[in-house]
Amino acid sequence: MRVYKWLPAVILGLLATSPFINAEQIRLADGRFIQGDVVEVKEDGFVFKLTETGGQVYLRWNQVDDGLKKRLTNDLDPDEGLNFEVMIEGSRLELIDGSILEGDIKQSTRGYVVKNWELPKGKEIPADEVLEDGYVTGIMIDASIMMAESDVLKLAEEQRDPIETARQYYELARIADKLGLYPEAKDYVTLALASSPDSKLQARLTDYDTQLDELIRQAAVLQLMVEARKQAKKKVFQTALDILDEAKTTYQPTGAVLTKVDDTYAEIDLDFTKFVITEWYKAMKGVARDWLKEKENKDAAVTEGMNYARRQMDVDIQEKLMEEVGGSDPTDIKNRFNTRFDLDDAGLVRLTMKRVSFGEDGFYQIVGGHLPIAGKKPTDDANNTSPGGPGGGRRGPGSGRDGDGIDNPNDGFKFQDAEKKGEGIPLPDGISPDDVNDILRKILGKDGEKDGDSKNDAPKIGKQDISKLKVPEYVPSLTEWWEKCSTTTRAKWLVAVYVKSAGTMRVFELDDWDIKFK
Repeated sequence: MRVYKWLPAVILGLLATSPFINAEQIRLADGRFIQGDVVEVKEDGFVFKLTETGGQVYLRWNQVDDGLKKRLTNDLDPDEGLNFEVMIEGSRLELIDGSILEGDIKQSTRGYVVKNWELPKGKEIPADEVLEDGYVTGIMIDASIMMAESDVLKLAEEQRDPIETARQYYELARIADKLGLYPEAKDYVTLALASSPDSKLQARLTDYDTQLDELIRQAAVLQLMVEARKQAKKKVFQTALDILDEAKTTYQPTGAVLTKVDDTYAEIDLDFTKFVITEWYKAMKGVARDWLKEKENKDAAVTEGMNYARRQMDVDIQEKLMEEVGGSDPTDIKNRFNTRFDLDDAGLVRLTMKRVSFGEDGFYQIVGGHLPIAGKKPTDDANNTSPGGPGGGRRGPGSGRDGDGIDNPNDGFKFQDAEKKGEGIPLPDGISPDDVNDILRKILGKDGEKDGDSKNDAPKIGKQDISKLKVPEYVPSLTEWWEKCSTTTRAKWLVAVYVKSAGTMRVFELDDWDIKFK
C-alpha cells in the first residue's frame, strides 16, 4: 500500500507543533519516571517542565538514561535501536534430517500438515520423519513465511501504530527495502524527511533517498534483485548469486545501484556460507543413514563402511548441499564450511562443540576408545590354545585372531611396521603401531614403560580418565559388533569415523566413548 495520502496531513501537523518534545516521559537513573516537556537543552543537561506541578527542574545527563542524551543532543546513530523484525504467531517442526519447517502446522492422522506462503495447499509430513518433541506451537515466526511481501509491510505498519516520528518512518523504509519494495521505501523516506528528523538522520535520509531513486529508475536490475532475494529466502543461494551476476553482466549498473547490487550479493553470500556451516553438521548423520539404507539388501561389511566414512562421505555431504542451494562447485561448498573458524573469530557465527557417540560396548580401534583392541580382555592368557578358549585355534570369543585382519595385542603376534615387510598383519590406513601401543599401555596401566619416549607425556585418549571405565568380560570383534548393532548405531559410528579420519574436522577430542568436535 502506498502512503502518499498521509503526506499533507503530516506536514500540516508538523507546522502546528512546537519545536520541543511534548508529554515526554523520562526515566531517571534511579528507575523513577517523570512526565513533562523538554524546555531547553544545554551542554551538561536540560530544563524539564513537570506536567504534574507546572514547575521546572534542571536535570544533568548523569541523572537520566544515556539514550535520552543522544536523542536530545542529536547524537543518536540513525541505525541504532531500529527493529526490522515483523513477527506473527506460528509453529515449528524439526525433522530428523535436520531441516526445520515453520508456519501453520496441525497434527493429522499420519503426522503433521504444514501450511505457509510457499505451501498454501499444505504438505503432510509423516510422523516418523519428525524428531521427538520436534513439534512446537505458540512461537513467533517471521511474517514473510506466511504472507506476501506487501502484506508483511502492512503488518509492520499496524504493529508500529501510531507512526509519528522520522525514525519510525525510516525504520519502515528499511523494512520495505529488505522486502524488495523499493517504491514503498521511497514513500516512507519522503514522510521521514517531512517529520523534522535530527541532523544525522536527515543526512542519512537524503543519501538513502538518492539511492532509492537510482534503484527505481533501473527497474530491470531492481526486478532481478527482488528475484534474487526470493531465491535466497528459499535457501537456493547459488541461484540467487547467479541472478545478481547476470544482472551486473547484462545491465551494467553504476553508482548507487551497483553498490546496492554488491551489498545484496555480499549479504546473500554470507548467508550462503552460514547455511553451509549449519547444514553440513546436520547432513552428516543423514548421509550416513542414506548410505546404509542403500546397502541394506547387500549387507555392507564394516570395512566397506569404514572406507566410505573416510573417503566418500565428504563428497556425499557436498553433493547433498549442492542440491539444496541450487548447484555450485563442490570445492566452493567445502571451502565455505572450512571458513567456520574465521567467521567464529569475526563474531558472525558461534561454533560450539558437538558430540557423536559410537556406543559404550563398541569396538574402537578406528575411532580410539577405552576397550582392548581384539576379542578378549587384557588379563586373558595369550598362550592358551585350547579350542574356543583364550588364544584358541578357532575364531570366536577368546580367539587369538578376531578375523578382522587386526591382531589381538596379547596373542603373540606383532603389528606390521610399514618398514618391516612380511612380519605380522597390516593395520588399517591411518593407524600406526605406535598409536595402538600407546592406547594399550594406557589401558593396561603401563603408560610409563618406555622411558624417554616423548609420546608418553601426552594424553593417549583425549583427556579422559579410563580408570573409571569397566572393561567388559568379552570385547566383541569389529565384525561381530557391526553385525549385531542397529542402523542408528552404525550411522553414529560412521559419523565418528568420519569426524576423526576424513580430515574435514580439524578440531576434535575423545571423551569416553564420545567424540566432541566442531
